[in-house]
Amino acid sequence: CYSCHGEDAKKRKGELRLDTRAATLRGGASGPAVVPGNPAKSLLITAITHGDGVEPMPPKEKLPAEVIADLSAWVKMGAPD
Repeated sequence: CYSCHGEDAKKRKGELRLDTRAATLRGGASGPAVVPGNPAKSLLITAITHGDGVEPMPPKEKLPAEVIADLSAWVKMGAPD
């Protein structure tokens, strides 16, 4: 994620940074990436599950199911640091 959405990304995609909590909550051009406690309303989760209405991330292939489950659980817990 950080190669396109980190501090040092040469061409940050969608104006989104994911390397700090504040940046993740603020989000990018499409809005907040994470809604703490609500994976269904979190664009990050929609993107990594290749859901409708957002660009799928990563774009070439879906993350492993266990990684998606871990990120969804993290958001459901409130996205703690």
